[in-house]
Amino acid sequence: MPMKRYLFACLTMILLQGSFLQAQNLVQDTCINVDTLIAESMKYLGTPYRWAGKSPKGFDCAGFTRYIYGKFGVTLAPAAGGQYSMCKKVENDTLKVGDLVFYGGRKHAKSVGHVGIVTEVNDDGTFRFIHSSTQSGIVITRSNEPYYKKRYIGACRIIACGDF
Repeated sequence: MPMKRYLFACLTMILLQGSFLQAQNLVQDTCINVDTLIAESMKYLGTPYRWAGKSPKGFDCAGFTRYIYGKFGVTLAPAAGGQYSMCKKVENDTLKVGDLVFYGGRKHAKSVGHVGIVTEVNDDGTFRFIHSSTQSGIVITRSNEPYYKKRYIGACRIIACGDF
């Protein structure tokens, strides 16, 4: 029995170390044309939701953002929480089109469980974002919809070029 515990402890440490290293791998500021990024994401409106999906056959939320940003040479983590830890956090009053927005999950509303890409920012501080919802697939949603408003955690920026 002690050998099994030792192996389990070693395996756990290896996995934790890998998670820690992944979280430390921050995305470098990247210059991407925001209009092109949003146009690319809009091509997938209506694509069905698929758990762990990462292709146009079906996306989960993080699979979608990872796929879109990947088309522009940016490698994001495969899960929403990992993506949140990879990029520069921004305040709501500085939100821009192309930023990633993060939400709590259904079961654990205080930990990141969902991600989308901002497509429009309004003068009143509300915004729209494109994401993969479990019920409708790739859709555009308003930030002030009650379900999302109460789960909003924060935003981060990957695009950094000029006046973007």
